[in-house]
Amino acid sequence: MRIIIVTGKGGVGKTSIASAMALRASKRGLKTLVMSTDSAHSLSDSFDIPLSAEPTRILDNLWGQEVDARNELHKQWGNIKRFISTSLQARGIEAVAAEEIAIFPGMEELFSLLLVKKYYQENFYDLIIIDCAPTDSTIRLLSFPEVGQQYLHKIFPIHRHLASIARPIAKKVYDINIPDEGVFSDIKNLILSLEGIKEILTDNSVTSVRFVINLEKMVIREAQRAYTYMSMFGYNVDAVFINRIFPVEMEDKYLEKWIDVQKKYMNYVEETFTTPKLFKANLFEQEMMGLELLDRFGDSIFDDKNPADVFADTRPISIIRENGNYILKWTIPGVQKNEVQMWTKGEDLILSTPRYMRSMVLPSSLVGKEIKEARFHDQYLNIVFADKNNGG
Repeated sequence: MRIIIVTGKGGVGKTSIASAMALRASKRGLKTLVMSTDSAHSLSDSFDIPLSAEPTRILDNLWGQEVDARNELHKQWGNIKRFISTSLQARGIEAVAAEEIAIFPGMEELFSLLLVKKYYQENFYDLIIIDCAPTDSTIRLLSFPEVGQQYLHKIFPIHRHLASIARPIAKKVYDINIPDEGVFSDIKNLILSLEGIKEILTDNSVTSVRFVINLEKMVIREAQRAYTYMSMFGYNVDAVFINRIFPVEMEDKYLEKWIDVQKKYMNYVEETFTTPKLFKANLFEQEMMGLELLDRFGDSIFDDKNPADVFADTRPISIIRENGNYILKWTIPGVQKNEVQMWTKGEDLILSTPRYMRSMVLPSSLVGKEIKEARFHDQYLNIVFADKNNGG
């Protein structure tokens, strides 16, 4: 089975790309499920077919699903939902509003992970494509397994113990609802259900992350940050889709400057994302809605390529701690040390060679530190960062 996570800034066209990718794969004979994790679903609009919280057949080999956190919470984790809803109603919030508020941010991503694990174990689908909410939601999704385990082993026992002590008097004295054992049992089982999912998501032969971007500065910067994060934590970013490129036929005085801006940012993207494969998607004359248009769109993007292929398999960025310093390992193939100049500017690390210039948005742990030394090893540029008062 292959799993593809499609992410990017809100409004860049993730759903259209994910839908076209899914349709393309299904036409190559792959049993394909495309899932939306965004609470404001648009997958039904993209296919122009009603979808639901359960997998819905769209075509032979193609299913669509819009994950509904309320549905999943009700089906499997009723104790948690009842506690949240009852607590909100006790604070004066009406029942209907309490039901809505009970779905916290991130629950769609959490239940999507559980569904992915379930489908992976059942092995019915050949390909699952996850159409994610904007980038921060994707980062939250990929963080859940690790954060959940840390909470379960370090914080959960303390919460459970304190609750058992406070429960008898909290309601009487303070009019506060304390979770009962049923709630804690559900929370524990929920987190335990995530076991094994990180191994699936970090297996490069199984899972790929793919960004969708437009040729705009803020969009590209957000993708750069997410790319650094995902590379550091072992998630394989194998492709970047550059969407809504103005085609050359659009010769219009009004668009001349925009076309020039896009050309400039295209060069920047090509210099920045050197490891993932770049797919270019022109702006069409109308919205990508319905199977016919999605088929045309997919054909223009992929040509004869299989969307389920792994287009890159590498970990271009990693960070280790050594002798009190941080070492950033960055894959820079085909470059010699004496050809490289580098410097930091704000949160950016900028690297210049005779052939190109590359930049990386640094993780927060390295912002404000200075470069102490740099050395090449096995096509990795190892850059040593030190606190400024520790010397350079």
